[in-house]
Amino acid sequence: MKIAILHEMFVKLGWAENVVDTFLEIYPEADLFTLIYDEKKVGEKFPKNKINSQVFSLTTQKIYNLTKKQRLCLPYMASSIEKLDFSEYDIVLCSSSGFAHWAITKPETKFIVYYHSPSRYLWDYTNEYKKSIWFSSWLKAYFLNKLFLKLRIWDYMASARSDIPLIASKHAWKRIKKYYRRNDYQVVYPPVETEKFINHKIWEKKEEYYITIAALTEWKRVDIAINTFNKTPEKKLKIIWIWDYENNLKKMTKSKNIEFLWYKSWKELTNYLKNAKGFIFCSQEDFWIAPVEAMACWIPILWLWSWGLTETNIEWITWEFFLDSNWKDFLEKFLEFDKNIDNKKYDSEKIVENAKKFSKQNFVKQIKKIVEN
Repeated sequence: MKIAILHEMFVKLGWAENVVDTFLEIYPEADLFTLIYDEKKVGEKFPKNKINSQVFSLTTQKIYNLTKKQRLCLPYMASSIEKLDFSEYDIVLCSSSGFAHWAITKPETKFIVYYHSPSRYLWDYTNEYKKSIWFSSWLKAYFLNKLFLKLRIWDYMASARSDIPLIASKHAWKRIKKYYRRNDYQVVYPPVETEKFINHKIWEKKEEYYITIAALTEWKRVDIAINTFNKTPEKKLKIIWIWDYENNLKKMTKSKNIEFLWYKSWKELTNYLKNAKGFIFCSQEDFWIAPVEAMACWIPILWLWSWGLTETNIEWITWEFFLDSNWKDFLEKFLEFDKNIDNKKYDSEKIVENAKKFSKQNFVKQIKKIVEN
């Protein structure tokens, strides 16, 4: 059985890339395909000699080599993905959050697509995406509106190409059902390295800081947490991640109690998490792995009552929530959350047990069963 693994783009190492890494652990002999590859950023985990040679002749790859900006590749994503030849493979195992599911396979090739989400910037986050690329002039507006319309039509048509569609969460399933009008998706929660986080004494004394882990973009709404901790200088916040909006967020920071960090290893990330008092997250997500990792370190979570987190958490046991989608009640709920932690409201053993349901081992079993059947 010859297998190809396809992933949108390798320009960072995030949780979607952990899914691909797990695919490769299950099927180490598989060939790896993508639309954009950046060896400096991902080469340690996904070496260049593992990438199929077809990738380096794609228009998207050539543009990225010149500009190092994946957004400039957007108009060429569709034509590039359809140039990839999978005719010699029995199975194409695809990781998609935008364009990878547009691939074309022969009728005898099983096309299994793992959807992290339907493309955010083509559907429900279109307006936020336009703002993040300085969508202002009438000329840019004209061309981008036409491009997005064309891509949405293409995206909808391509959604019928997969033979076996998988989806990362129940909420993402609802969104994909709305946009793609398919009902045959199977929910398979992404792999979480729970064992790497659980392996410490859960009764160890916590340090007096909170943590948030999120790509620093506008729609992750890290600014909400920053504004709250600006108003509560006695409380500490560690922000872990990087991305394009980092400098803007740093300019919003008015107090030394807010720290921007990065991590170089799982051990370092585990130390940040296991010593934190609690986990803060302000955006809406289909399924976010970082809170599950936090639970594996028995950390309670403060999150907006919506979307994927309601699938992974147990109300009042593993988390506290705020209700206003405009974050008007965030400060009030954070202070209540802080007080509840001090009063030992949350059951650490139950938090860890809940995290185990989303383990990497469960993911591997499900994927192997789907592929081998």
